[in-house]
Amino acid sequence: MGTLMHLKDLGVYQIAGQRVLDGHSVYDTPLLGNTRGVWEFVYAPFAALLFVPLAKLHGDVFTVVGSFGDFVILAVGVWAALAMLNYRRDVKLVIFSLPVAALLLWVEPVRETMAFGQINILLMTLVLVDMALPDSFRGKGILTGIAAGIKLTPAFFVLYFLFSKRYRAALVSALSFVATVVIGFLVMPHDSKTFWSGAFADPTRVGVPENPQNESLRGMFARSIGLTGGYQLLWLVLVAVLAVACLLLARRLSFGNQELLAVTLCGLATTAVSPYSWVHHWVWLGALMIYLLDASLRRWAWGWWIALVLAGVVASGGVLMLLGSDQSTVITIPSWGHLGVVYHNAYIWLTVIAFAVVALRLKKLTADRTTE
Repeated sequence: MGTLMHLKDLGVYQIAGQRVLDGHSVYDTPLLGNTRGVWEFVYAPFAALLFVPLAKLHGDVFTVVGSFGDFVILAVGVWAALAMLNYRRDVKLVIFSLPVAALLLWVEPVRETMAFGQINILLMTLVLVDMALPDSFRGKGILTGIAAGIKLTPAFFVLYFLFSKRYRAALVSALSFVATVVIGFLVMPHDSKTFWSGAFADPTRVGVPENPQNESLRGMFARSIGLTGGYQLLWLVLVAVLAVACLLLARRLSFGNQELLAVTLCGLATTAVSPYSWVHHWVWLGALMIYLLDASLRRWAWGWWIALVLAGVVASGGVLMLLGSDQSTVITIPSWGHLGVVYHNAYIWLTVIAFAVVALRLKKLTADRTTE
């Protein structure tokens, strides 16, 4: 993973913030170097505005803010996740969230997000806090809209609001997203025109899809069978199927008061269907681990314990660090026969398995009710 807390990406965000202050475009040229597809700014203009304060941070202050700031945000996200599991929302839960957040550092995407100073934990926390708010709260949806205004993938949760019949929250989140776009056009008109006229839909700004670190469905296709001809169409069909299946499962879970699991499945789906997802984008695996840990605490929960251990092995990167390996992830180790397609796409398969298990559980619950 590299030296812990090197905050490479946070430093790049700092460059974006400085460009805004200097009146220079964040999209016309890469933020570092001159190679297209490497260190280009891929977020919405609104995100660049949020990075402006970073331009004023230097030295130890920059390191402290980057390191501890991300951890505090993670702890807030843990609090929201536990709140959705119906834990009492008091000071004890705030304190308890800190060691749980520390445990989540074993989850590889969380670990890498903190090391790079990435924004993935922030986006997840914005959504989790929003979802933890009561449905009666008129401002529910604002944080989700803001998250989508930073990076487009959280817009998937607007669909989740619609599928779970929370129409006001869907409208609020959509309007909040539109507000971020308007702010971007008012402050950064040139960059906003560049981004919304096509740059937002150009995955080559991130890199080649077959990159071993592209842990998305598109990356798996690119590495395994390619994306030419009918394979491109097949990928799009599978993306649509996965997204719809997720929303249908999430709706049933939401109606059954299993909000955290519903939101977690949506978070995993956004990362799987995104054209480009680095390993550190998969921070929603942390929310999955919280859910599995809570479920394993029930009586006679052997099945949940097995699920927790198996998911933990995958989410931790294969626990290779515990075995003394220099490589921290199963995704980048050399292929062994034809099994590489499995562990090189470990997060994708874990997501598919999670969907299948949830679908079978919901089917069993329905069958049990009809026989009563």
